[in-house]
Amino acid sequence: MSKLNINSRITLNDGTQMPIIGLGTWRSEPQKVKEAVIVAIESGYRHIDCAALYGNEKEIGEALEEVIKRGVVKREELWITSKIWNTHKRAANVRAAFEKTLSDLKLEYLDQYLIHWPIAFEFAGIELKDYACIVPREESGKIAKVDFVPFKETWGELEKLVEEGKIKSIGISNFSVTDTCNLYAENIKIKPAVNQIEAHPYFTNTRLMQTMKSSQFKEINTVAYCPLGRGGENAPISDPVVIEIAQKYSKSPAQVVIRWALQRGSIIVPKSVTPERIKENINVFDFELNEEDMNKISELGKKRKRAVDPIGSWGISVFED
Repeated sequence: MSKLNINSRITLNDGTQMPIIGLGTWRSEPQKVKEAVIVAIESGYRHIDCAALYGNEKEIGEALEEVIKRGVVKREELWITSKIWNTHKRAANVRAAFEKTLSDLKLEYLDQYLIHWPIAFEFAGIELKDYACIVPREESGKIAKVDFVPFKETWGELEKLVEEGKIKSIGISNFSVTDTCNLYAENIKIKPAVNQIEAHPYFTNTRLMQTMKSSQFKEINTVAYCPLGRGGENAPISDPVVIEIAQKYSKSPAQVVIRWALQRGSIIVPKSVTPERIKENINVFDFELNEEDMNKISELGKKRKRAVDPIGSWGISVFED
């Protein structure tokens, strides 16, 4: 394995080069995320992970505009990812949803655009202004789910945006092996470059990662969201095994978990709005975990604790496991 550093990038199957660590922005409050993005970029981050769902792309756009204008970074040095939401899957809505994201982020192109989930809800407007627009429901309270939007209907529109130069790389998120097989079966022209999935010491998702990287899927790279797992006392960073290893390397538990993820070959997007933690999370390139410690952390995956599963709020089973 080549030595990792703050500027390390992975070459994806479409030839683009994606920074191995980025700032996640899920659940980052709009009033805090602008400063978080500025701090991150000033600290060396060149990858920001966004989504229309997160409701903070306008503030992220303000931050990007500021750091570029101040000369902190050039646009071409940044990697900005966003995602299309479940209510925007119909071909008639894809471009409008994309253009809104692009406008909010104050950009002329996106480095990467993902299908956020492998399911579709009824269209409820381009603006995700409230929960009723995000997860539209029938009068009975049941989710107004679109029964079948072919993956290719959405994917074909993304391919057009790539051809127009508005997106450099396209991918998927939360897709199972079956979902990915179904997408490939629709004779798509451009293969997904990444699958963004949950992966951390308590839910390693190793089998899915390995399958995505196989020749079957033309080497889809994994982007790990929630790389630090669930918050609170049940978080991997509170695990005695992780704490002991962190003490051994004179690093924080979060740094150890991030380093473990990077050494597994994942691209990761840890989230924080706290300046100190943002800086700490990228300060992971002056040490390397040995094989024994990597295995100890991986063994924690037997606990299989997901941080994200929408079945409780959507009433829909998405994952195969």
